[in-house]
Order: sequence, then C-alpha cells, then structure tokens
Amino acid sequence: MEINGLMGSFYKISVLITRFTFTNLIWLFLNFPIVYIMLSLMVNDMTHMSLQLLPFAILLPLLFFPATCAMFAVVRRWILGEGDVRIFQAFLKYYKENYKQSVKGGFIFGFLWLSLFLNYFVFFYQQSMIFTYMFIGLAAFLFTWNTYFFSMIVHFEMKLLPSLKSSLLVTIGNPISSAGVAIINGILIVLSLKFTFIIAFFLGSLSVYCSFFYFYKVIKKTMRKISTVNMA
Repeated sequence: MEINGLMGSFYKISVLITRFTFTNLIWLFLNFPIVYIMLSLMVNDMTHMSLQLLPFAILLPLLFFPATCAMFAVVRRWILGEGDVRIFQAFLKYYKENYKQSVKGGFIFGFLWLSLFLNYFVFFYQQSMIFTYMFIGLAAFLFTWNTYFFSMIVHFEMKLLPSLKSSLLVTIGNPISSAGVAIINGILIVLSLKFTFIIAFFLGSLSVYCSFFYFYKVIKKTMRKISTVNMA
C-alpha cells in the first residue's frame, strides 16, 4: 500500500537516506585499510606523505577499485529505476563479478594517481600557484575519467582496453559534463572535510550517484544522436 501526503514524503526521504547510508558503510568497510591510510595522511605533515602514498597505491587496485565498481553497479540500478535492490546481496554479487576487471583498471589508474601526487609533492609543492592549479586541473580530469571508467564497466560490461578508451573519449568529448562531475565531487569533498559525518554516511554513495547520473545523461544523449543519424 502506497503512503501519500506528508507521511509519504517522509517515508521516501528516510528510504533514500537509509539506502545511501547503508551502501556507503558497506563500501567503507571493504576499504578499511585504505580509510586508515587516508586518515593518517590527513594528520601527518607533507614530509611523510610520499612514504604513505606507496602502500596506498598498492591497496587502491586491490580493495578500492572492486568496492567502488560494485557501488557503481548498485547505484546504476537505482538510476535506472530499480529502487527495490537488496543492497548487501547486490553489492557482494557485483564485487565478485567485476573484481578482475576492476583490479586491472585499478593498477593503471593507481599508477597514474601515484605519479600525479608524487610529481606534485616532490617537485612542485610550495612552488608557484600555477603548478597548484595545474595539479587541481589534472586531478579533476583524472577523477572524471576514473568515474566514467567505472560507469563503462558496469553499464556496458566492456573489457579493459575498450572501457579505458571509451571512458577517456567520453571525458574529453563532453567537457561540460566532465566539469560538472569534477565540481560536484569537489564540493562533496570540501563539505565532508567540514562536516565529517558525511564521509561515514554519504560521501562515497553520493559521489557515485552524481557521477553515474552525469555519465548516463551523456550516454542517453549520444544514443539519441546516433538514432537520429541512422534514421536520416
């Protein structure tokens, strides 16, 4: 029986909050070693940061990428209108199904992220602000490419190289959407640093939701263009 009116609105909001929170907690649990290292990075000075980036980069493809890929697969079903997903069972299912694919991609992106951070903190840290802006721009681009890579894997079930190439083309070919993904996620990160409860309950799931939402809009727009061309 459907609940209408004010109570119905409260019920829908509570379902959404529970859904995002539970998904985020599962994701954090599977990424516990990485979360621990990130917390250490936040409290240590820059001289120790480069030493901690190496174990972080090693764990990234083995833990973070499979867990995040699974969360993209779960969130994808919400955006496609499947709201009655059994989150825990679906999370574990997609974690196992996409593990090898996401780990392979994780090693590639882990190397790119490690190279980016090491180059910044070893060569450009405390230099001109121009280098800082360049770092932020490259990080935003790499982040968006990374999220679209996850989206490609779960939406089209593509193999590694095609998913890397396709996600890169989507990132470059849709600068407005890519900028939207980077800006929204940047805002979420800034807010989570000020209101730390967001990290525990919403950061990952909200980030994935926003990222896949933009990706799905781009894909639908592209498919409409293809259909129009074929009909002409």
